[in-house]
Amino acid sequence: MTLFRHTINKPLRSMYYKPSKPLSLKSTPPTYPLEEERNPHYNPQKYYPARIGETIGNRYRIISKLGWGANSTAWLAKDISRWPWQPTKYVTLKITNCGEGERKAAEDELELSQHISGLRSEHEGCGYVRLVEDSFEVQGILGDHLCLVFEPLREPLWVLGRHLGSTNGVPPQVLKAFLRVILTDLKADNFLIGFEDVTILDQYAHQQEAHPAPHVLRNGRPIYESRNDFGPLKRGVGLLRISDFSAAVFGDVSTPHNHDIQPQPFSAPEVLLKAGWSYSADIWNLGTVLWELLADETLFDGLCEHRREYSRERHIAQMIRLLGLPPSRFLDKCDPCIRDGLFSGQGTFKFPELIPSEEFNFSNMTPFLCGEDKRLFIEFVRRMLQWEPENRSSAKELYNDPWLCYEL
Repeated sequence: MTLFRHTINKPLRSMYYKPSKPLSLKSTPPTYPLEEERNPHYNPQKYYPARIGETIGNRYRIISKLGWGANSTAWLAKDISRWPWQPTKYVTLKITNCGEGERKAAEDELELSQHISGLRSEHEGCGYVRLVEDSFEVQGILGDHLCLVFEPLREPLWVLGRHLGSTNGVPPQVLKAFLRVILTDLKADNFLIGFEDVTILDQYAHQQEAHPAPHVLRNGRPIYESRNDFGPLKRGVGLLRISDFSAAVFGDVSTPHNHDIQPQPFSAPEVLLKAGWSYSADIWNLGTVLWELLADETLFDGLCEHRREYSRERHIAQMIRLLGLPPSRFLDKCDPCIRDGLFSGQGTFKFPELIPSEEFNFSNMTPFLCGEDKRLFIEFVRRMLQWEPENRSSAKELYNDPWLCYEL
């Protein structure tokens, strides 16, 4: 099974960004877009009009909004169906948008989660995957919304650096330990850290119930301010979990897939050029996401220097600067309609003016490391960033890479 997201440009980090100005119930509602209104394809009728204090599914009382995405909103809720002598249980509710495409993605995520749950596997990796615990539907304006219930988790791995005092990203020595766990839709928002102390959720819930987040009422639905800061770490770090299977597919090495996958900055060359992709696209994905985790930077942004707009031509040009021209064997597998618009029959790139200067190299792109640690890191990512999928190292082969074992 291989995991990807159908996202464009840089992935939304809205679930962990705060509004530029905190909302106030006493002030005039702002006119600028808030939260999910920033989605370029925002349709207020597709989003469920959830309210803090509302009970949905006859079981879950909403406590606070954790964030939003292009196709859903996320909420912390309390399970009120439990008996008085049972401990309080909190959950994360993912309330998906109504609409054919959004519904299909949610159903796929549920189906895949149920498939994994049904596997009789003793693989140690099972404990690092966050699966759907429950599901139900609520009625909205344009149709039913599928709601998925998950174990609540603290935050994405990339946020951990803030709690550890890092100004760039996750400290390398900390990330190395986690990489041995996550060696798969690999992007920084999909690696979530669990709660290191059971009291954190209780304290957070009591605070939110006493002082609910403000909201504005616009286009017939409330827009709440997300509150996803659970405070500083109390002790250690919680268990890492891989989340979000909404765009996962069942893998079959003998039948490569060819539809668009992955956020654009992390797209493998076989995805961009329609050469058919399989498990090894995940390995490319991991190699590129390391820059986001370690430095909150993007290795291949595909942005033109002047217009700052994404283009596949610029994206491929950046790859050529770091990796050289793609081998003819690889180009022969690509979709001719796309390939012939980028390369000549001899394999020459048709847009040499888009290739970055020689300063765009692995060394200059890795200022957050130095010395032997930097050298080993670049060798590590070179094992993943290869034009030809079959030349990339497997997760098993990467597990004992010298960089992961190197200590300063």
